[in-house]
Amino acid sequence: MDGEFTCPECGQIVKVRRSESGRQVRCTFCKRLLEVPFLPRVSDGWRRTPAGRPQWVVWVWIAVGFTTVALISTAAMRLILSQERAARASKIDRLLASSEAYEQAGRFDMALLDLDTALEYLPSVVPAHDDDQGALRGRRRALALRDLHATIEKLEGRDAKVLGDWLNVQARVGADHDLASAAAEAKAEFQAALHGWITSGTADAESATLSHRPVDAVAECAAAAGLAVHLPADDRLAVMRRLTAIVVPQIERHGILIDRPAGEFVFGTDAGYNASMLPAITGTLGEKGYLPVVANSPWRDDWSRAPYRLSLSIHERREGTYMATENRLTRIEAVVALSHLGREIWKSTPSARTAVPLPGLPSFISTRLALSAERLPDVEKLLFEDAQSKIVDRFKGVLGGIPDCPRPLLPAVARDH
Repeated sequence: MDGEFTCPECGQIVKVRRSESGRQVRCTFCKRLLEVPFLPRVSDGWRRTPAGRPQWVVWVWIAVGFTTVALISTAAMRLILSQERAARASKIDRLLASSEAYEQAGRFDMALLDLDTALEYLPSVVPAHDDDQGALRGRRRALALRDLHATIEKLEGRDAKVLGDWLNVQARVGADHDLASAAAEAKAEFQAALHGWITSGTADAESATLSHRPVDAVAECAAAAGLAVHLPADDRLAVMRRLTAIVVPQIERHGILIDRPAGEFVFGTDAGYNASMLPAITGTLGEKGYLPVVANSPWRDDWSRAPYRLSLSIHERREGTYMATENRLTRIEAVVALSHLGREIWKSTPSARTAVPLPGLPSFISTRLALSAERLPDVEKLLFEDAQSKIVDRFKGVLGGIPDCPRPLLPAVARDH
């Protein structure tokens, strides 16, 4: 008959099939040889609940599993960290060797770069209290100073203005604590370079003044003023006084104010005419010895003393129609006048009108004109643009008639001794 009984040794359920009492079977869990006990026949309505596997056995196996996993994970992590530490140590050795090679070749900037990179990796390989770190940081300090002195020496040997490079040096000295001892020296060298550039620029401005080139003189002074902002306050004020003594007399003799275009507009605007005509105006006036106002100049307010003024007025109007259509032509008249101390000394009145037939008119526009009896706004704008381009060209042409700015009989340049 079939049945089951509990192993007296481990508590495992042992199942038997067609076995009689007294027969020996082996426990599937503890492997102990057991004798089958008498198994009474029971009704289907009741069955003994077999005893389960002891709870402590399950927990033991779980603990063994977790312990094994933890040991394996720890060993793997230690191996990975060891390999990574070895790789970093090898990289540090390569960086230090490269740094020494660059230093021997006189490339202090590259030597410093490799050394800084090695120092970044060092804490992850060598303990923070290790003596090697102190030695490397001492070498880094010496190398940074050598690189700084080499950079300053290179900058001092250049004739051209290298303001950006000098500013980089000042920023580097302020950010690198290893260069704190050289901060005063670097600043003094920078100030000396600034004074040299300003002195040279001032001399060029005075030379341009004597040569009756006021635009060049003021441009040199503006450049020197831009350098002076990096000087101490007292030195900056002294430089600005000397530059002002050059610029203001130039403004009082040659300065000219240019009025914004005014008048009557159909399609155009004062801003549009100003953008198209102002470059030609300032260029021509500068060539003729006048001094137009300089945008963002430290002396912009002093142009109120300028003796000359150039005014421009524009008058746009409709005049006639284009061929056999209702589209109107444009006539533009300009009045440009030069005055000295309020008295007009020169005047010109260029004018222009839309060309008929309009050159370069697209074929599809011609077809529209032939088919439409009404006014076409986009066509009228094309007619206006033709007249506008002509007036701009004629305006540039008449600028050549502006009289040259008179030269002073005794040019004097105020100097600040």
